[in-house]
Amino acid sequence: MSFAQLMKVEFKVVMRNYTCPIYFLAALAYGVMLRPFPEGYVPTMAPLFIFIEPGLLGFMFIGTSIFSDKKDGTIGALSVTPMEWRDYYLSKTVIMALLALIGALVIVVVGAGFNVQIAYVLIGTLLVSVVYTLLGIAIAAKYRDLDDYFVPLLAVMVLSFLPFAAYHGLISGPWGKVLYVIPSYPGLYFFHAGFEEIARETLMWSGIALVIWGIVAYYLAKIRFYKYAVEGLG
Repeated sequence: MSFAQLMKVEFKVVMRNYTCPIYFLAALAYGVMLRPFPEGYVPTMAPLFIFIEPGLLGFMFIGTSIFSDKKDGTIGALSVTPMEWRDYYLSKTVIMALLALIGALVIVVVGAGFNVQIAYVLIGTLLVSVVYTLLGIAIAAKYRDLDDYFVPLLAVMVLSFLPFAAYHGLISGPWGKVLYVIPSYPGLYFFHAGFEEIARETLMWSGIALVIWGIVAYYLAKIRFYKYAVEGLG
């Protein structure tokens, strides 16, 4: 099965299991929630809502997608076809990235209008979505249902929210510097750049950090998915 065919299948799946409508409705809800905030609070709250949409929702949904493919035998069926497994998880990554971009756009437009630097937000959304989707595939590959996935999901959520506290000065000192290694931190700069001026050098290094994270997450997904989901060692 080719990458294009897998993309078509994955698109049908996200429509059939209501992932796409849920993404859209969640984004719309975040946008509506953002509107009542005073203008001075929007640069603080909007990045948080934007991160939840492409990052954490994507991390959760990709897990349920992997579990579904395990239970209905999709992975077993694909293992006997002449295909590259990278096309399988990259097709899921592309679909989740597209949903994340639409979600981020809805949040920004509904919650703050067009008077923002949407390009920065979308770049950050794309990079963060790719990283968290691939990490989700890497972690979910070992488990068979959401109950088992809950603990790592909760751990990722807690760790990913810590940079928001550090960014706003609630965590400082050595611990604050350690949090730079969490991918949500560089993503936060892109999200804030849509509403407040951020130095281009900072955005450049943030982009490099997310690209590095994307490469690491890709190889983790590649190794762990084949080991646990394909070979069934999990």
